[in-house]
Amino acid sequence: MTTYLEAAADPLAAPAAAPNGVRRAGQSTFRPLIKRIKARGLMGGATRFYVVTGIAIVAATAAIVASMVLLAGSWWALLLAPLLALVWGQVSFVAHDAGHKQLPGPRSLSNRVGLLAANVLLGVSFGYWNDKHDRHHANPNHEGLDPDVAEGIITWSEAQHAKKTGLGLWMSRHQAGLFFPLLTFQGWLLQFEGIMWLARRPRGTRLVEGLLLALHWSLTLGLLLWLFSPLQALVFLAIHSGIWGFMLASVFAPNHKGMEMLEVNEQEKLDHLQKQVPTSRNIIGSPVVDFFMGGLNYQVEHHLFPSMPRSHLKYAQPIVEEYCHEIDLPYVKVGFVRSYRQILDYLHAVGTGQQPARLV
Repeated sequence: MTTYLEAAADPLAAPAAAPNGVRRAGQSTFRPLIKRIKARGLMGGATRFYVVTGIAIVAATAAIVASMVLLAGSWWALLLAPLLALVWGQVSFVAHDAGHKQLPGPRSLSNRVGLLAANVLLGVSFGYWNDKHDRHHANPNHEGLDPDVAEGIITWSEAQHAKKTGLGLWMSRHQAGLFFPLLTFQGWLLQFEGIMWLARRPRGTRLVEGLLLALHWSLTLGLLLWLFSPLQALVFLAIHSGIWGFMLASVFAPNHKGMEMLEVNEQEKLDHLQKQVPTSRNIIGSPVVDFFMGGLNYQVEHHLFPSMPRSHLKYAQPIVEEYCHEIDLPYVKVGFVRSYRQILDYLHAVGTGQQPARLV
């Protein structure tokens, strides 16, 4: 079965949309855009980027592990936990790219790299991540369809706020202040949810991914307990996982949170362009921002062209922005700090029952 991400890789077949959001039969506003993008050769050819990235990750991991061995038994080794979290952040981006089939070569290579990066190195089910992320891409900020804005601890809509009672209501009212502390649990949540997802999968999937996850935890816990006392190992793991989870959530949160929330309406089918651009926010890039956000600060472009190598997104950005202005489609890009201001304002408004400001 063809997934949404696979269909989006050939956007020429996407439904039509017209300027100002008005549809016109037989007219596609996305077709001229993809032609411009393909004319620049941006849909592939990132072999060098991924080879260099892979070598850098292996070298950095080896250096950190060697340093851990040298500092075995010392509390000074805890200083290496944030560095390892930083490397895991880069591994997470590779797993993400593999899920989107951005890597050069056959699809089987992307699957193998994804299993290695996600299951073995990160302890996260690659199949779970793909399933969750595919549904997000298909319906970003669509309440009821996008798992990233599903009902949970954080309240994303007025309808969700209306259902809150007791402790849930208190947390909703204070969610703007609780937001950043909650991000530190994102890594553990991904690992736990992946295990729960695998428990419902066919036996073959459970066996392959389960063995790879077991390998991850055997290597991780085995190394830590070999080098450190149980208490030191626990503290190292807590610091590392908390920072890694915070970094991951800090990358993905600014891209959609606080943007337009769309309700499911079976009678009204939005096209690819209309779904992706108004619900996504770009973070103004720089070499530092691009590195720490893995190029996903160009979220509008990533959602329009999910199979485009992330190293090419910055080149697609001005083309997409210019085109959106031509067809009068709102295109949002802000600085990193301002994006979080918008997110916290949105969370405060929703959590206190107010009408969130519309970003255009």
